[in-house]
Amino acid sequence: MKAVTTVPTGRIAGTSTYQQLDELPLSRLHWKVLLVSGLGWMFDAMDVLIVGSVVAAVAREWQLDPTQSHWVSTANLAGLFCGAVASGFLSDRLGRKPVFMLTLLVYSIFNGLSAAATGLGLLMALRFLAGLGLGGELPVAATLVSELMPARRRGMMVVLLESFWAYGSVVAALIGFLVIPAWGWRAAFLIGAIRRSTRSSSAAEYPSRHATWPARAVTNSPALSHARSWRRRTPRRH
Repeated sequence: MKAVTTVPTGRIAGTSTYQQLDELPLSRLHWKVLLVSGLGWMFDAMDVLIVGSVVAAVAREWQLDPTQSHWVSTANLAGLFCGAVASGFLSDRLGRKPVFMLTLLVYSIFNGLSAAATGLGLLMALRFLAGLGLGGELPVAATLVSELMPARRRGMMVVLLESFWAYGSVVAALIGFLVIPAWGWRAAFLIGAIRRSTRSSSAAEYPSRHATWPARAVTNSPALSHARSWRRRTPRRH
């Protein structure tokens, strides 16, 4: 009598799911996810690279010394670090889409509020909080794109996503050259805050009402959803 080897049904289903994801042809959904995530990368690059021009303008207006100016940049980078670490942990437990939406909202709110800062301490605090959203958005967007793309096109799509960083550097240069000298450093922050809106409105309304419109077009990763389902079905070994 031949021995029969049984395989958990969840493992078979998991293999089938990943194979289907890898073998799918590129569709409008894939390109939409790439575009939405890429725009996030582009404006993240803009924000990171525009800080130097903004800090220089703030230092002139508030008569800050070099040490005080450096603290503004440091607060922004500290927020980026903390946001990146936290978003990876949260996106595995809450899902890619809700964390992506949260990072957009956090960044837009505190970037807009940065334009209303009246002192060095307040500006540093707002830049740290804006950095939490900014840093959290980058790894979530990259993970979402890599998990959703077909295997044969994954490398190409990830490279295309990263190319949006270069576009953001061009936008940052234009803002530093054209916007800040004409309208001041506060205008640069407002541009970042309203970057994801689809229609004109007051600066105070953009973060809460329109900041997350691209994220609504993004679905959670099927790979993540199935992995979480598999973990729930699989009994823990003691």
